Amino acid sequence: MTTRLAILVAVALAGACASSNAPLGADALRTRMDQLATVGDSARLASLAQDQCRRLSGEDLQKCYEDYFVTLAGRGRVRLALGALNALAMEERTVVAEGHGYTHVIGITAWRPGDDVAAIFAGCTGLFQSGCYHGVIQAYLTREGGVDSAKVAGLCDLLQGAPPSHWLRFQCSHGIGHGLEMINAWDLPRSLAGCDWLDSGWDREGCYGGAFMENAVASMPGGRHHTSARVIAENAATGEHAGHEAHAAHEGPTPDPSQIAFKMRDATDPLYPCSAVGFRYQATCYLLQGGIILQGVNYDFAKAAAACDRAPADIRQNCYLSLGTSASGMTVRNTPKVIAQCSNGDPAYQPWCFVGAVKNYIDVTANPADGITFCRQVPPGRNQRQCYVAVGEEISALHWADRPARDRACALAPADGIEACRYGAGLLPTAPPGLPIRPEDP
Repeated sequence: MTTRLAILVAVALAGACASSNAPLGADALRTRMDQLATVGDSARLASLAQDQCRRLSGEDLQKCYEDYFVTLAGRGRVRLALGALNALAMEERTVVAEGHGYTHVIGITAWRPGDDVAAIFAGCTGLFQSGCYHGVIQAYLTREGGVDSAKVAGLCDLLQGAPPSHWLRFQCSHGIGHGLEMINAWDLPRSLAGCDWLDSGWDREGCYGGAFMENAVASMPGGRHHTSARVIAENAATGEHAGHEAHAAHEGPTPDPSQIAFKMRDATDPLYPCSAVGFRYQATCYLLQGGIILQGVNYDFAKAAAACDRAPADIRQNCYLSLGTSASGMTVRNTPKVIAQCSNGDPAYQPWCFVGAVKNYIDVTANPADGITFCRQVPPGRNQRQCYVAVGEEISALHWADRPARDRACALAPADGIEACRYGAGLLPTAPPGLPIRPEDP
């Protein structure tokens, strides 16, 4: 029995109570997983995960599911693991809230030294904000004997696909930011400097975002990206990637604040670390700052918006955008609640809260129709117009090389949203009336 599978079974058994579906023993569990995987039955794999973990709650439940999907994905079945995770999320809403962390772990497990990283990367999907893609990059960078400028700069060219996909390229550059943070033991300035090895502004911005996200999530009590480091380290320690222990030097532990030169958070400054990094990184930093601000004000969106109002005026909209991203994630895309939360703060900057929210809706599923459904429910006016522009921008990222696909996607919007969507998607030579929206506009 591998250590990981033993942990999975032991954790499930620890909370045992009377049930008609008792957890399976290690050998029986592996046999059952193999049977269901052979026939591609993701729905029944999801049910099996429930049976193994249903007696648990909180952190124990999360760890049980993480270990289940690590066991499944680690046997070369990343797409099946993602399908089972998606099926499980349809049954358990708590899984949706943690979905991005689970997909990170699946991606980390999917790639092993010696594998074709491009093939493994291509096997991921956009499920739960594309965390699988980011996890593959984390694993590749942290297990592959260190990084240098040439390795980082050339990775996204290798992975972007043919024809080139802006969407996949962003997932690559964003994943590099996560990986650099882990390699550099969460030394944020050093990680951002590594992002500067990337040649294009598009790639650098994506990488900065990954680094800031890793810093924000890993510095949370019980942050789910702690699991990324744990899974990498445990995989080497348990021999599940036998013969590759030499790479363990880059498989860092959960961040220890006492060992990090650049502190991850500052409880006295809601705008930290944005207030402490170089100017070139601040615009991207504020795109990730909303969650940190909200934690400091007990998730009071009016107070969080007031904190954003202290950000530099030329990038303040990014802070509001990050509040929208957080509103979507915290409510698990509960549209009435998101609309209420984004209706706080300075009306001049509110549109960008809706931008952050709708982009998160689409990032979770990679389906622009979900964003259009959200925008329909936003009250008419500036906020709704900018919402449809944001949908168009996401469509552009998804279908950059396919103009007809962008046209078809925007055509799903209602009549009063089509032109704004088309503008965002780069299909109009000039802006329609009322666009672009700027904070100084009436």
